Amino acid sequence: MGHMERTSMAKVGYARPVALALTRPTLTVAALRLVIEALRSFFLPQFENVLFRRRPVVNVDHPLDACVPFDPGYSKKYLEFVKLWIGSFYSIWRLYGRQSIPGLASYVDSIGALYAEAGRVYRKAHTTTTRPSANYNLRFALIHATDPHLNCIPSLHVLVVTGNWMLAESLVGSMPPLPGFDAQAWIDSLRGEALAITESVLFMKQHSVNCVGASLYCLRRFFPRFEGERADAFVRDLFAEGRGAPRSLDPELAERLRCRMREIRDDLEGAYAAHPDRGWRPPIMRFIMSYAD
Repeated sequence: MGHMERTSMAKVGYARPVALALTRPTLTVAALRLVIEALRSFFLPQFENVLFRRRPVVNVDHPLDACVPFDPGYSKKYLEFVKLWIGSFYSIWRLYGRQSIPGLASYVDSIGALYAEAGRVYRKAHTTTTRPSANYNLRFALIHATDPHLNCIPSLHVLVVTGNWMLAESLVGSMPPLPGFDAQAWIDSLRGEALAITESVLFMKQHSVNCVGASLYCLRRFFPRFEGERADAFVRDLFAEGRGAPRSLDPELAERLRCRMREIRDDLEGAYAAHPDRGWRPPIMRFIMSYAD
């Protein structure tokens, strides 16, 4: 493995990406926009609703969710979704240097846009799932303390980690090839992380299979390349045997979960295709309200 490939695959943590963003004005501005958007679109609506109950809260559990074993050991993987994208961001800068700065600013803005688009749903109706109330480890306690668990559809976990894979692929693809760096192997590793973190949201009971299916629909709206065989292969590889996941599911249950995800995605796609002029949100809102009491 060449030096550049080793650099790209390193576990970079949080400090170095943050330092990079704070020492490059273009990236600083983009990072500030993202932080403001995350506060405005994700955190504020939830805590506002906890205090003032301004919007309905709809439980979107599906009977299949009860069949997925709760595993607090997935808390580490679940919490890696921010580390994944900022590590990808930093690795691209290490590989390509100054020439990557404009693309990295757009990269950060694209993550912010996911928060903004999801927030347009959260400010209309909140969604939740049934999760264990006990704190099984410190990471689980952190999740409970910072997340009131009212923004389940669409899942920002699924949007961000899957979007990160495609954003990195697009940006690296626009750069000149680097000797010793296997770009495709790295992109494939980001896809693998997106699969693992998507699986973790079900094992952690932070999302329903319904949330994943609805988020797959949203991903195509935000990333037109996420369609056809690319989208189908992503669903097919969730919970797939032999992928190295720390916990396997009964193959029949795994297939039922995948079928439910595809069913929701396809139903929402059909509703959108019937009235594309109305935008992507009405099908999502109708789906959410179909679970309202």
